[in-house]
Amino acid sequence: MSTARILSLAPLQIAQALIGFGAIAAFTRLMSAEDFGRYALALSISMAAHTLAFTWAESAAFRFFAAARAEKRLADHFATLLALAVTLGLGVIAITAGALAFAGLRDDIAALSAFAAGAAVLRFITRLGRESDRAALAFGRYAVLETVYIVAGFAVGVALLVMFDFGPAAPFAGLLAAGALVALIDLPRLMRDAHGGQTSLARSISYASYGAPLALALAVDLGVQAIARLVLAGEAGTAPLGAYAAAFGLARALDIVFMGVSAAFAPLVFAAYEEKGAGAARDAARGGFVLLAAITIPASIGLALLAQPVATLMVGEALRAETAAALPWLALAGLMSGFGLYYWSEAFQLSRRTGQRALLMLAPGAVQLALTAWLAGAHGAVGAAVGAAAGATVGAVVLALAGQRLLPLPFPAGQLARICAAAALMAIAVIAFPGAHTTLGLFQSAALGASIYGIAALALNVMRARDFAAAALRAAQSRFHPISSPANAD
Repeated sequence: MSTARILSLAPLQIAQALIGFGAIAAFTRLMSAEDFGRYALALSISMAAHTLAFTWAESAAFRFFAAARAEKRLADHFATLLALAVTLGLGVIAITAGALAFAGLRDDIAALSAFAAGAAVLRFITRLGRESDRAALAFGRYAVLETVYIVAGFAVGVALLVMFDFGPAAPFAGLLAAGALVALIDLPRLMRDAHGGQTSLARSISYASYGAPLALALAVDLGVQAIARLVLAGEAGTAPLGAYAAAFGLARALDIVFMGVSAAFAPLVFAAYEEKGAGAARDAARGGFVLLAAITIPASIGLALLAQPVATLMVGEALRAETAAALPWLALAGLMSGFGLYYWSEAFQLSRRTGQRALLMLAPGAVQLALTAWLAGAHGAVGAAVGAAAGATVGAVVLALAGQRLLPLPFPAGQLARICAAAALMAIAVIAFPGAHTTLGLFQSAALGASIYGIAALALNVMRARDFAAAALRAAQSRFHPISSPANAD
């Protein structure tokens, strides 16, 4: 895996993390606990709807790019994608307009729905551009335009909250504005790429047969999250829902890491599978698994251990205590769901058994909803977080076991044991540090933990770090202390 690819995505990952934390800090302070709960519920529902309506075409834009390029049919590929964008986008706008006209919703709910629908349509167009960039290994453009989208969306959303009191609709209005900006950049290029191409119904059906089950699998997960939030709101109220959403947003930092690393290694795995077969794909996936584990395992442990100071720093006072209590469970949920979605799911996508994956996701969904219904009334956000952690763990195990029958992906147990040992030493150091309950102590504990983990990982040769360091040291020594020639020897 190219280090340059990982580094080219680093600014995007940093921006995503900063905006994610900034959104929690800003929105929980600029909205009431009830309004933030309504926003969180609307966000969950809109994400599930977007997945059902659009994600199948977005995934096809990535999956079929290489094949279309090899067949010299890229213009047809992009022409078909643009036709799908127009058809699906207009369909969603028409359905939303009709529903708002006849549903008789309150003005604030109607505005929230309209902005969310418009933002989703424009996001679909920008996702077609980003998935095409990723398939073409154009990681620089991918990172720049995705960063523009999230930064602009957040900035406009905050401005609308501060200046015009848009309430829960403000973040969606910000995303709508950001989507319009990036779409103005993407659409001319997509139209140029589609120039001379022919729209094909058969190609659209082929894309749907691959992408629809994948979208359904993702929609099952998002639908479960939306239903779990509805159950939590019904059992405990919108304020605990706001705390759960805040903790969920903080734990999303793990998802950002998973997305970033997957964006770098997944195209290589797919290309290896198509060109050289399953063995080459497994070799390419091995490094991806180790890199994911080396970053996300210590990050999830650190997030769980420092939940209280993180919540104190990032969350408004009304939601702070319950958010801190829920965060460790959601850190575990983020870790397990990340490996399920970004690693073990690759076996189903490579073998094009995406429908089977959708069916398998019903089991963890049932576990999460059952535990949420059981625990939310008595334990609020913490009960819902326990349900999420249990469901994500069941999901990862089910996908790993079932995927082995389709395409056995590597499970480097030796490297994983070393990573866990280094993370355990990090955890001991963080627990022993006395000042983590303050903001300054938070940063000191984070720095201490990262340092201990780095030293331990080097000593244990995680990802061959010690070998690379020794090689670099030898290279530096040979550069600055060249071996003397025989003529100059004493």
